[in-house]
Amino acid sequence: MRGAIDFVETETDDRDYDRWLDALTGASKRLDVLQTAVTEVRLLCEGGDASTDQVLKVLDRLAV
Repeated sequence: MRGAIDFVETETDDRDYDRWLDALTGASKRLDVLQTAVTEVRLLCEGGDASTDQVLKVLDRLAV
């Protein structure tokens, strides 16, 4: 009977792993977008003439 319990525990562990993997993958994608947004806004600001509208357009385009 222990074999059946091990299988159920393994199946649960696999689902937990899949949920964690999905969460980490999503977080990684959001981080990539945020890094892109920060880089683009930084480049705008370094030019010295960045307007609020330009910054908001970058953030809107990247859905941040």
